[in-house]
Amino acid sequence: MSREFEPLRGGKDSSSIGKHSKGHRTVRLPGKRLPFQLLAVLFALMVGVACSGSTPTTEAEPKPTAAPTEAPTIAPTPEVIAEPISAEVNTPQPTPTTAPSPTATAVPESTAVPTIAPAQTESAPMLLLPNVADTVERVRPAVVSIVAEAIARDRFGNERSSFGSGTGVIFSSDGMVLTNNHVIEGAANIIVTMDDGSQQEAELLGADAIADLAVLQIPGTYETFLPLDQSVKLRAGEWVIAIGNALALPGGPTVTVGVISALGRTIGGSQGAPLYDLIQTDTVINPGNSGGPLISLDGQLVGINTAVLRGGGGSGRPSIEGIGFAINMETAALVSDQLVKDGRVKWAWMGVFLEDLIPEMAVELGLPIREGVVIQDVLPGGPSDQSGIRQGDIILSMDGNKVATVTDLTRLLRTVFAAGQDIDVELFREGSTETLTLMLGERPSR
Repeated sequence: MSREFEPLRGGKDSSSIGKHSKGHRTVRLPGKRLPFQLLAVLFALMVGVACSGSTPTTEAEPKPTAAPTEAPTIAPTPEVIAEPISAEVNTPQPTPTTAPSPTATAVPESTAVPTIAPAQTESAPMLLLPNVADTVERVRPAVVSIVAEAIARDRFGNERSSFGSGTGVIFSSDGMVLTNNHVIEGAANIIVTMDDGSQQEAELLGADAIADLAVLQIPGTYETFLPLDQSVKLRAGEWVIAIGNALALPGGPTVTVGVISALGRTIGGSQGAPLYDLIQTDTVINPGNSGGPLISLDGQLVGINTAVLRGGGGSGRPSIEGIGFAINMETAALVSDQLVKDGRVKWAWMGVFLEDLIPEMAVELGLPIREGVVIQDVLPGGPSDQSGIRQGDIILSMDGNKVATVTDLTRLLRTVFAAGQDIDVELFREGSTETLTLMLGERPSR
């Protein structure tokens, strides 16, 4: 028998049996005591068999019985539940035929039951707000306030001055400032106020009404400036900061924070010409913010604030809030580069009026195509007229670049093609496609 059953062994008869069994070939017993000894032997064997079929119980781990309904209910105290059972305790395994008691749980052999610790909930991630103050402090020396003085004469020949205010951003160490064209348009004098309060008279290097951008030059060398990086990549939802001379309030620039709401927006410009590929933001922009920087949280220049939509509602008109627009850096970099070199921008020009082909129009006309740019009209003597493009043609691609909307076509003219360049134009005309060669002209100045 195993060691676990030692308490059940013992007694004079079992010891004598073991004594006579070991080391003897023959056992001689007196004849009169034979029946009693045989009975003792049989009794010992019956006790041994009964012991081998039973399982001892301990105070630490009660053994479930074969009849769950007769097993006593064991209610462990909290101390027992929280106390881990050591792996050194050798607890007998229940046999497959034995149904465990509902109130007792069998513990696998040589397996430690972990302590049941108090329930712990995973802490929620801490919300980190953008550190706007440090970014603004770092870039503020590159932001300037602009006051433009326009001089006009009344019908009596008297000169009268009018003033407009805006914002600009220094984008080179030699004092070049980028702002909006409508801030300085028609100005006789342009005064730039630095972040430290000092003032400089600025020289206009060039302006462009189509892109609504202008470049100024102020004297001196500047350590803090925001370079124009046309490879900036933005996503809707990114945090941005607008800094500007809102309402020309004294005491320094106004700082507002928002996100990029959308990309690639088109709106009407101040001169009636549409502004393409704009950044839409919910950052608060007010009069005086025009020409100021839209920056990322790390202080990178990502746009030039230029316009805002407003509306107070009433008379069936919805109120408008949180819709501002900024010129993207690709346009700002290309335009400013030409303004610095030539004082003007040489825009590629087709000499046509355009309209998007929408699916509804295509279905109504029975066209096999669903997108493209429709030629509404052709200017006589213009580049398109000379190349054979006619009213009603639908442009599908230009030099292999797919053209689905007027915005796509305009982006190609402004960023890919140049005046004087020959390009292949794929057209849909009268039920079939054909390709013409178009020599782009230079857009006339206003």
